[in-house]
Amino acid sequence: MLEPADASANRAGKLLSMQSRLLFLLLLGSLAVAANAGAGAPITPCDAVAAHVKSAAMDPRVVQRPPGQDYDDYDRLLAPIIRFPPPKLADADLWRRAKPFLEADFGDQVYEVQQVTGPVWRAVRVAGTAECQTERFFSVRRDGGLSRIDTPAVFGNLCWASSRRIGKVSGRSALIEQEIRVRPQLGVDVEITPWTGGDLKTCQVAIRFDDAFRLTEKFCADPSVCVAAEPLARKLAEAFARADDSATMTSVAPPPPEQAQALATRLVKAKESFESAQFGYTELPTFGAKPSTKYSVYSGNPQVTLISLAGRTFIARVGIGGIGWRELGDYLITLYSGDGDDLGPIASYVVERNNIGLRSVTTSIPKPYLNNR
Repeated sequence: MLEPADASANRAGKLLSMQSRLLFLLLLGSLAVAANAGAGAPITPCDAVAAHVKSAAMDPRVVQRPPGQDYDDYDRLLAPIIRFPPPKLADADLWRRAKPFLEADFGDQVYEVQQVTGPVWRAVRVAGTAECQTERFFSVRRDGGLSRIDTPAVFGNLCWASSRRIGKVSGRSALIEQEIRVRPQLGVDVEITPWTGGDLKTCQVAIRFDDAFRLTEKFCADPSVCVAAEPLARKLAEAFARADDSATMTSVAPPPPEQAQALATRLVKAKESFESAQFGYTELPTFGAKPSTKYSVYSGNPQVTLISLAGRTFIARVGIGGIGWRELGDYLITLYSGDGDDLGPIASYVVERNNIGLRSVTTSIPKPYLNNR
């Protein structure tokens, strides 16, 4: 017997509804499995950050003013996925109770006690010219007592270009560590340690940028050498940036083997002179002119190498301008005559390194930093 059209349609609708309900339940089940699997997959928040950075890098405003070597530059790039709201500090009562608990680690030194999330707190001290961080973590129990928490692994030395802060990742509390990189490429490593239920799993986003080197100033005692060596100045700066290794710079304009061998001893003496307390942090020779670069004193660990130019061999000193050991400015290059024992400068250059756009964004599970000192 044939069913009426309405009854047939009603049964078909019920069947479709049951199938939809079954598919929905199966989907919920698969999402639950994926969520449970994701709980052990710490790379997830970093995937969100990586996708955001790739998208943000398409913005012309980011290309025009790409990140440099400051945390503020990278904070702007990472926002709004990662934010750093002002930390909530311990009130007078918690400070009073925490002080004797922490004095074995900090004594009378200046430090802050910051809330990570809920009952979890972080005490942090920043000290020294390298602004090194010392951390301790604890929780406040329900009875008001304090319990020590093991300090989570770090992925840099937490000094100078390495720092850790309390932040928010997509609205959730996390420890955010950053290591600003200048070699071989400009960029930053961001380690995210979400703090949820005490299950600390860290992932890393490695962001790198392309760069370009531009000669901005030159100072000449010998104009003919000064002009001829201009292209080499940019190449020496780039070689120094790619690896802090004089062997890398040797490939820029190597002298013939016999000349290199003849000047080997002189190169060693020059290196010793440049590394001495008297000659270490010295001004870029400008032969009476006033340089425009902000930092005209060699800082950090400059390198020396031999270069061949127009049939002559010169000693080149390559470094970065700054204050003491802090490399803060442009690249500085000075050429010295290879004749005689005196280090007589004959030409100097300032080379600017510019960030010109996103090179790569990768995610991974980082290895904890080991301090071998």
